[in-house]
Amino acid sequence: MPHSGWFRRRLFRLIACSRAKAKGIKITRRDLKIFIPAFLALFSSAYSITMLFPFLPFMVQFLLPQVEEENIGKYAGFIASSMFLGRFFGSYAWGALADKKGRKPVVIVSCVLIGLSSAAFGFSVQIYMAVVFRFFVGLFNGVAGTVKAIISESTTNRSQALGMSLIICAFSLGLIMGPAVSGALADPIGQYNLNISNAVVREFLTRFPYSLPCLVNLLLSLLSGAVVAIWMPETLRSKT
Repeated sequence: MPHSGWFRRRLFRLIACSRAKAKGIKITRRDLKIFIPAFLALFSSAYSITMLFPFLPFMVQFLLPQVEEENIGKYAGFIASSMFLGRFFGSYAWGALADKKGRKPVVIVSCVLIGLSSAAFGFSVQIYMAVVFRFFVGLFNGVAGTVKAIISESTTNRSQALGMSLIICAFSLGLIMGPAVSGALADPIGQYNLNISNAVVREFLTRFPYSLPCLVNLLLSLLSGAVVAIWMPETLRSKT
């Protein structure tokens, strides 16, 4: 190929320039105290958005055993859309609260409430409970906007691009891992035909077959809230 040598030289030059630019970005200890908690908070928040999609139609059938097959999508749509309706009503309130009380407490409280609402969703025994708890997941989700404000306030011109890229990576990874993990954990007895000898565990998983993915979300959210509380500094400057 006549142009292969030119292409290789051009590619190596671009890689060398990228490395040179990357060396100019200095990540400080303060940056890490922002980036790591922010990554975890965004990851758990995104996980809560998509974790129900693999098992939602089956959950509708479980909650409404007599439902006709053509109506499953309607009920699944009610449950899925209720979370985004909650975000619509909660976004402004979380933003105003973050400006008044601080970024850090908003992220902590939001992580905890998201986890509790998701766990409650997994223990729903009626269709209206599933709709309400998913609405709460969206209503209490003030993480994304607040973390963006934290990144913009705490980073320098050199590290801001990296921080904003981190937001996209964390959120995208959470959106991916939500369905992947929940699809593997949902209804383990029915999915894997498990023969569980422990009567308590068997009864629990039979009564609440979709609780495990939601409990994972609870653990992720509590872990994120704890890391934010311990490590992340407050970035809102007091107004005088």
